Amino acid sequence: MLKKIKFIKKNMNVKLLSFMASFALLITTIASNQRCWYVMYEDTLPKGHEKLKKSHF
Repeated sequence: MLKKIKFIKKNMNVKLLSFMASFALLITTIASNQRCWYVMYEDTLPKGHEKLKKSHF
């Protein structure tokens, strides 16, 4: 029974971290395609965010 609990706990941790990574990628993609989220503040984006921008041909 203890092995099953450890397995479930590990599996949930992996799913949670995977969700957090996907969410971070989504937020970075949205931020790359917008000018600014705040009126008076524009945060610097991480290196390589240019690859996530939509190309306007």
